[in-house]
Amino acid sequence: MDMAEVTGFADLETQPLAALAPRERILKTASDLFYRFSVHSVGIDRIIAESGVAKMTFYKHFPSKANLVATYLRHKSALWFQMLETATEDPGLSPSERILAIFDALDGPFRSPAFRGCPFVKGMAEFGPDADVPDVQATITAYFKGLHDLVAALVEPLGLNRPERTVMQILSLIQGAIVMAQSTRDPLVAEANRDAARLLIENAAASAGA
Repeated sequence: MDMAEVTGFADLETQPLAALAPRERILKTASDLFYRFSVHSVGIDRIIAESGVAKMTFYKHFPSKANLVATYLRHKSALWFQMLETATEDPGLSPSERILAIFDALDGPFRSPAFRGCPFVKGMAEFGPDADVPDVQATITAYFKGLHDLVAALVEPLGLNRPERTVMQILSLIQGAIVMAQSTRDPLVAEANRDAARLLIENAAASAGA
């Protein structure tokens, strides 16, 4: 993703609504509402009212709700990958520590009262294969592919016999941790899944060296 776009999305999180231009006010409002209440339960009229823009201004920037939803998901994806890349690119980490850093990065969001789970899992539930929203569906697909590719790139230096199997296992731990953190609010979810990932990596590395 273009870094200028990532920076722009990050500004939505740090600046108050009144300080943003109309397009960004709409997106910030929609992002907050969609993540808290789900996409289908939040109508355009509510977003317009809470963002403080005119209806004509809304449609000037977002010609449809589907267009807004896709932009919202790209916003979430940009912030997510920025967080993961910051955590895993520390030059002082070993290859296995880079993978475990994913779970360290998750610990902060998991402990936040505002945490509401994975917007992309929610997106799959709301916009399944029968929905006629190709831009939204493509954005969700791109997120999961990006997460797969990130983990695969981190696993590659380990020189494992079956790297793709390990990638799938790590991805399952990541998504499982997100669901458990949302459902239980247990502050130790990230740590527990980090331990599981460490054992998984150690066993895979031992098999490769056998």
